[in-house]
Amino acid sequence: MKKIFIYGGILFFITAGILLLNEQSEDGIFNEVKLFFTPDPMSHNTYENGECTYYVFDRVRDDGNKIERRWHDAEKWAERAEADGYIVNDAPKTGSILQTEEGPIGHVAYVERINDDGSVEISEMNLREPYEITERIIEADEIEDYNYIHPKENPHAEKYIEE
Repeated sequence: MKKIFIYGGILFFITAGILLLNEQSEDGIFNEVKLFFTPDPMSHNTYENGECTYYVFDRVRDDGNKIERRWHDAEKWAERAEADGYIVNDAPKTGSILQTEEGPIGHVAYVERINDDGSVEISEMNLREPYEITERIIEADEIEDYNYIHPKENPHAEKYIEE
């Protein structure tokens, strides 16, 4: 009978301690434990170095956001992103991904900013040759010619964001 009270008391204090920690933790202890045990989706860039997909993956990661590592060639990114629950539309935002199926395997670029006149400034790699990073402006009347993928927030982002 004594053991039941001892084990019950121990269980009570453990439960109370966990609940107290959960209240004192910013995101809740359960979310912090979950985050600790879940892999970081942006820890390794699996796209081919020198390609537009590789560049965009790194730019998204540096912003503290995430995309998937298995979308393969750029021509299928919008379709695969939508299937993975990402917002894909014709409304660019800073930090979104411009996507087109044009070219042999499509192309993606990173949206740097939206200008007051409605044009979009993008940066990209491999438009002309591998490893070459270029910038250009998409005019306001051409915006709807592209898809825009909106990355999700990466819960592991704190290790990537530069201060």
